[in-house]
Amino acid sequence: MYTNAAVNGEWLPIDRIPIKKIQLNKSLLAFPNEVDTHQVRDMLMNFDQELWIPILVNQDFFLLDGQHRLSVARRMGLKYIDVILENGELLKQSAHRKKTKLEALVI
Repeated sequence: MYTNAAVNGEWLPIDRIPIKKIQLNKSLLAFPNEVDTHQVRDMLMNFDQELWIPILVNQDFFLLDGQHRLSVARRMGLKYIDVILENGELLKQSAHRKKTKLEALVI
């Protein structure tokens, strides 16, 4: 399981999420570009499990980043995928603390 993305609890690695739970809303994607079928094919042909980075999803399992990786997993026929889950509440708290610090500097 990939654990490098756990930054102050704002991102939580979770393994074995059913792929069918992953939802897509392009407005939520970090990079809302179209899936390049050639890139997906290249990723499949050069697949290396040790280099695999889980996809990013929010708490409602909407994809935030990793549409090519998700396509690769689906093409491989995987039923489950590891994800990095956005901890929305901690992100909000962190953003609020940063805003408060910034406001204190301005005053």
